Amino acid sequence: MLKVLTINTAAALSLMALALPALAEDVTIRAVSGWQAGSSLSERYETFIDQVNERGEGDVRIDFLGGSPAIGSPLQIVKKVQGGVYGMAYITGGWYTNVLPEADFFKLSEVDIAELRQNGGYEYIQKLHAEKGLHYLGRTYDMSPYYLYLNKPIDSADLSGIDIRVSTAYQAFFSALGASTHSAPVPEVYTLMERGVVDGYGWVSEGIFDYSWDQVTDYRVEPGFFTGNGHVVMNLDLWESMSEDQQAMLNEMMLELERGNYLVAENDAQEIARQTEAGIETIVLPPDQAEIWSETARRVGWEEARKINATVADELRAFITQQ
Repeated sequence: MLKVLTINTAAALSLMALALPALAEDVTIRAVSGWQAGSSLSERYETFIDQVNERGEGDVRIDFLGGSPAIGSPLQIVKKVQGGVYGMAYITGGWYTNVLPEADFFKLSEVDIAELRQNGGYEYIQKLHAEKGLHYLGRTYDMSPYYLYLNKPIDSADLSGIDIRVSTAYQAFFSALGASTHSAPVPEVYTLMERGVVDGYGWVSEGIFDYSWDQVTDYRVEPGFFTGNGHVVMNLDLWESMSEDQQAMLNEMMLELERGNYLVAENDAQEIARQTEAGIETIVLPPDQAEIWSETARRVGWEEARKINATVADELRAFITQQ
């Protein structure tokens, strides 16, 4: 009788095990930032990490390893996420075109992440990432214009005779306006400006003081051009290994963070005011020149996008531009 009971009990336990979901293991995500740790551009992402660790204690933990340049070039971060060295990264689109060339197109966005989550653009962007072994979690730095910063004044959209440090994101734009362009890593911008090797550089509102560029910058040009966006991407295998509850928690936390993206515009205004106090003068181009400036950015941006991948450019454009 004892043997029968033992067998029956074992069978019952086996059935219970099949009926119940497997207990998820704790997950630790090794995370990095494309911007230096503690900087204004990395601040909201680091707050997100702290909040996830507080809410996900005992279930999901994010181990923040730091940001560039301390951890290396920002241009290699997402490649390392793809390879599983890191589990999560915070990065701008132009810094991971070596993994997803179409990531550069995100600078052309005219709508925010909330709109993309409504119109199907978010799912489309997720698909692009999944094809590269990545999971697109969300966008935290949203719709912040790039500006041209200079150490000499201009009064038109003609940049002939001006040498500008560029990234691939806006090299074609400045070249189309007649500028000479100079590629260099972000940490070299200060020295290039100080020594007069370049006359200016492109950047968003935030971050000027983090790199001490206010000390070598005299002017900021309006209007802005393109949009600077910060994206949180993960290793796809890691994401798919997580339980539904763990994924839901990260999605919920990302949505909470995105709902605060209005703070980006407020922070931009504060940074511009701070720049003015530091002696950086605002150059507002005349209306006709401003129109040339903005039209050139949009035209050249999409021309370059179509050279990279015409199909994706046309499909993505339907989601990220005002129709």
